[in-house]
Amino acid sequence: MRLRHRKWSNDVLLDNKDIARNLEDFSPESIATFDNLEIGSGCGGFLLEVCKLHPEEKYLGVEINRNAFAIAVKKASEVKEERKNFLLLNAPIERIFPLIQDHQLNNIYLNFSDPWPKKRQMHRRLSYPTRLKEYLRILKEDGTLYFRTDNASLFEDTIEYFKEVDLYDFTIIEPFYSEKVDYLPPTEYETKFREKGVDIHLLIAKPKKK
Repeated sequence: MRLRHRKWSNDVLLDNKDIARNLEDFSPESIATFDNLEIGSGCGGFLLEVCKLHPEEKYLGVEINRNAFAIAVKKASEVKEERKNFLLLNAPIERIFPLIQDHQLNNIYLNFSDPWPKKRQMHRRLSYPTRLKEYLRILKEDGTLYFRTDNASLFEDTIEYFKEVDLYDFTIIEPFYSEKVDYLPPTEYETKFREKGVDIHLLIAKPKKK
């Protein structure tokens, strides 16, 4: 979904540096305080709902697209007084991985990631085998990885990626309905896709027991 630049974006970002950062004004050591990570947090709907459900946990949402990031920050600014357990970060995830400690995270969320359909681009997918190995490093031994998409081809490939690395036990739920669970609120994209009758696919993975 292509998002246009909003005239208010810069003002919103400047006014909300307490909850929204970029790499230039981000303190790397603060990464250690987070229990959960959403990669590609988009417009922020999921992150803001899940942090409300679990105020005892801390959530980091990383989004590379500045337009989506600005929308998320605007939404977050409206609830930040009541939800103190999240931070939004405008950065490429590759710059964040080295800052995360081994076995730090309870959960990693991949919601409606870019499918990168061209063969030469597939290595950029967030569910590509090299990524899955990195997630294993930063997940707790009893942690969970959630992968949710509307793209059937990406989902099929992702299943094969998990089989290839053979590092996780995983279950598949398709079609998936957010309203039937209390642990995965819908994202903005999911709501739009479901209104169009598009099926949603979910893979839930946990590190294999050693």
